[in-house]
Amino acid sequence: MSKATPRKARHRQHPSNSGPRQQVHASDYESDTAYYMENRNMAPQAPSKTRSDMEVNLTVLRRYDPTIKSVLAIAANAVIYTIGQASAGWEKHGVEGTLFVCEQEPGADSSGQHLPQYCIFILNRRGMNNFVVDLARISNCEVVEELIVFQLEDGYTIDSNETEEGAQKAIGIWMHEDETRPRSANFTTIMGAWQEARTAGSAYLPTDDEGQGAPVAVAETPAPQNVGFVPGQQININDLFGNK
Repeated sequence: MSKATPRKARHRQHPSNSGPRQQVHASDYESDTAYYMENRNMAPQAPSKTRSDMEVNLTVLRRYDPTIKSVLAIAANAVIYTIGQASAGWEKHGVEGTLFVCEQEPGADSSGQHLPQYCIFILNRRGMNNFVVDLARISNCEVVEELIVFQLEDGYTIDSNETEEGAQKAIGIWMHEDETRPRSANFTTIMGAWQEARTAGSAYLPTDDEGQGAPVAVAETPAPQNVGFVPGQQININDLFGNK
């Protein structure tokens, strides 16, 4: 007697109360992301490195002077004063902005000796031309209350439009008193850089008939003077530096 062929079990279908079932599609964001990732072979990117303020400052300064190596001090706001020829008093020179005390790449004298180089660089927001002072070309430097005053070497001008006859003999730099960086700290940094630049340069100047470059004595950095500063006051070079 043959056995009956077993029948397959029927799947019971449950009626849906809401009609035919609909396929659920991924949202646009999900589908776009999946498609993008499937078709792109991208390595994970490392987080971008944020540059420090000092690095940004150096980048900006080197666009103007590639020899700048580092920034020793910053004053958020500085103003240049010169002695007016008519009034013989302190007058604004038309330069105002952020001041940087900079160390530059070492220079070289005629004998090839490497000499330290420092400058004061002001990003001028009052005009198109920035302001640069080579500290090696400053013959004397003194603090006069709220000013640091420079006596310029003969023949050294701070404005390209000046002639030697009409060139300024002295300039004063006023700096805003900053809580995070006191004015006195910037003055100390400037005078230290000036002293180093002048000492190195003077040590290799020829002083005898043969021009052998024997070292010469260099005056010590003068102590700050409590002279007082009033813009427009009558003043001259002898008042600032004496008969030197």
